[in-house]
Amino acid sequence: MGGNSFYEYLINKGYERRSSQEEFITLMEELIEEGGVKLIEAPTGTGKTFAYLIPIITRDEKAIVSTGTKILQDQLRRDVEFLTGHYKLLTGKEVSYLIMKGKGNYLCLDRYYKERLPVEELGDVPELLETEWEGDLTLSSCSYEALSKLNIDDDYCTPSYRNLCPHRTKCYYWERLKSRERKAQILVINHALLALKEFDDAHDRLLIIDEAHELDRYLTLASTGALSVYWFRELIGSLEKLLDRELKLNPEEFFRENFEKLFKEESQEVALDTLTPYMPALREKLAEPLKNLYMEFRNTLVKEVEEFLESRLMISYKLKGFLESTLVFPPELLERFRSGYDDPDERERELIEKVKKIDYLERKLQKLNAFIRLCEEEKPEYGYKISRAWSKKLQTFNYRIEVFPVFPRGVVETEAYKGVLLTSATIDPEDIRFTTGIEGDFYRLSHNFDYSKVTFLIMNTNPKRKEWERDLITSFETIKNLHERVLVLLTNRNHMKFFENTSEIVKQGEGSLNSLVEKLREGEIKILIGLDSLWTGIDVRGDKGILMSKLPFESPDDPVTYHRIKYLNSIGEDPFEYQRRKAFIKFRQGVGRLMRQKTDSGTIILCDNRVWRYKEFINFLRELGVNIVYEKNFTARRT
Repeated sequence: MGGNSFYEYLINKGYERRSSQEEFITLMEELIEEGGVKLIEAPTGTGKTFAYLIPIITRDEKAIVSTGTKILQDQLRRDVEFLTGHYKLLTGKEVSYLIMKGKGNYLCLDRYYKERLPVEELGDVPELLETEWEGDLTLSSCSYEALSKLNIDDDYCTPSYRNLCPHRTKCYYWERLKSRERKAQILVINHALLALKEFDDAHDRLLIIDEAHELDRYLTLASTGALSVYWFRELIGSLEKLLDRELKLNPEEFFRENFEKLFKEESQEVALDTLTPYMPALREKLAEPLKNLYMEFRNTLVKEVEEFLESRLMISYKLKGFLESTLVFPPELLERFRSGYDDPDERERELIEKVKKIDYLERKLQKLNAFIRLCEEEKPEYGYKISRAWSKKLQTFNYRIEVFPVFPRGVVETEAYKGVLLTSATIDPEDIRFTTGIEGDFYRLSHNFDYSKVTFLIMNTNPKRKEWERDLITSFETIKNLHERVLVLLTNRNHMKFFENTSEIVKQGEGSLNSLVEKLREGEIKILIGLDSLWTGIDVRGDKGILMSKLPFESPDDPVTYHRIKYLNSIGEDPFEYQRRKAFIKFRQGVGRLMRQKTDSGTIILCDNRVWRYKEFINFLRELGVNIVYEKNFTARRT
């Protein structure tokens, strides 16, 4: 049965026919037949999710669908369930799908039984183990610190150890989830998981990148290397267990002495031009002492292993394979010993457990040294930052230093997939090419909504003037008197304090964004104030008002933006063109929060008269057909 038959079935069930959606379906069918890369801008109301899912379902294609946030993953899940349910009613055929997260979200049973963490840190994990739980630690009540000790860690769960793991047949990730992954027709993932390239059959699957306008940010985040106080504390704790003594190493002191002075009271992250000046102290205070303590235990263990091997005529294949895979033993040592049976005996298993611990530390120390080398190389295509957050566990700030690619080009290898689609309501092919290196055929679909029901009010005020704060509050009073539901879209977290004495508001962060948006939909709250995620990732239907504090230019103090500006200056490019392009994308996303269905209407107020300087912003509003009103006399009416 072709996609058109299923589409007509949905129309007959009352689903609205949309010309732009039909055009999208045709383009998607071309991608399935011809492969390649397509970029499709599909304005709000197109029904883009249905447009790419219908051909995938009806043509029995395998696909990976990637989106930015958990909220969007949840919306996508609902659409997949709706379509697969109706397709089964129509044809009797089951369409399998799987919502996936990165393996670091899942419980490692081997670590769980060996760590023996206190009950207060485990939360409800022991109870969940007795249920049909799928091992997702983020859906448990365990502490953040416990999660990092219990999750699947590549340095612990190496391929060779997986063959030896006593819990391998029950493993939540490698046995249960990966088995379901191979069978599922549709995989729903997020952009962070996309960057990890962990799919066994990518060449047989289409890749759909939804909300592609934010892809570069998520790829940068997924490609970031980091060291933190907590990272060092875990490493030190592992060494203390092996050596059976307390170590006098103080990562808190190193971070505090070197980085505390960089933070203003309200600042949580700071861009750094370089981390090189801090590396000698990092080596002296932490890296070298850790290496020396590690070598103390390592040398003892290597000697023990040598003596054991010398005492045996033959060892198991699995022991030899495991020892060969570790970073501890030189190949020439192991070549001397023969393997003659498959499974390790009890004495070999005891040895494996010891070697496992030291191999884990070896891999962590190699990552530490690689991080230091990367910082010292000072490659222009990398940026640096320091952040901190209060830790209840540490009872001090958990400082974190990071190295990240300024532009994550080449992270997504489009040729690895059967065909690739990037789509968004606001997709800029030049921005996609420049930030991620992805190029393809670009298509822009027409919008479906009547924007004449929308009033766009531009206030004659400028964020650079001292009276702007008062003008913002005045505009807020106006919008909340006009509409029962209001979104306030800010560009700076510090601006939230302007609304502290205002009743009826809920701020982003006072609960999960998913729950806050649902409360706004249901009328439990009237006003929701927030930043990035409110501009781009939420769907609230019906009449409403939107207040934009200012044009959404990214702050030059944001570490990623700071380093992108710095890099563009270094290669002779104009960074403002990049900033302007990003601001325009986000502005269009913000406008898109208002019209979510044909019957919607409302008002948008922008407290930034600089919009008149940028033709593309005004032309976009005119092309939509919104009613643009400029409050020239706004300043004269201030009280």
